[in-house]
Amino acid sequence: MFVPCGDSVPDLTGFTLLMPAVSVGNVGQLAIDLIISTLNMPKIGYFYTDCLIPMVGNNPYATAEENSTELSTNTEVYSSPSRKLVALQLRSIFIKHKSKSFCEKLLSWVKSSCFAAVIVLSSSHSYHRNDLQLRSSSKDIQMAVLLKFVSEGDNIPDALGLVEYLNEWLQIIKPHLQSDDPTASSLRWKIPSSWRLLFGNGFPPALF
Repeated sequence: MFVPCGDSVPDLTGFTLLMPAVSVGNVGQLAIDLIISTLNMPKIGYFYTDCLIPMVGNNPYATAEENSTELSTNTEVYSSPSRKLVALQLRSIFIKHKSKSFCEKLLSWVKSSCFAAVIVLSSSHSYHRNDLQLRSSSKDIQMAVLLKFVSEGDNIPDALGLVEYLNEWLQIIKPHLQSDDPTASSLRWKIPSSWRLLFGNGFPPALF
């Protein structure tokens, strides 16, 4: 399922895996985008799977014309060896009845890679807020879910809030001093170039 970009499979023993859950407002994916872009994490591989709807596009983290034509696929893996972090980005949804198969393959890869822990970034509708406990099947994997209650709409502030919570825990980037300016936290996270088209193109002037 995992295909490395190089000639050999990278040693990820002891790394922490960050991954999104496809959820409300795509907040988990947006948060992973911010982490990959800010840390300038290189791509180390991708998943070759029939469990997700196929997709291909330009490099979402392009910084210059030279790397803007690099292709990206539905499931890619990025790494920051100095921080012992791996980020898995999901850009597509499951094909019907294939989610269980994907989860089994993902768990197999997680175990074979010997990750120290797995952190899932997710979101849920704000009106679903309650005290129900999350349950899973364990599999002897250290795992945490960081979830934010959100509403549909412009979820960029929610993604920034989610990575701020994660940063308080993992210290991915150096924390700033406390500030009353609500935009201060967003200034230290690098916005991916692909976000310029997050809401599509502007309205054609001819409409008016």
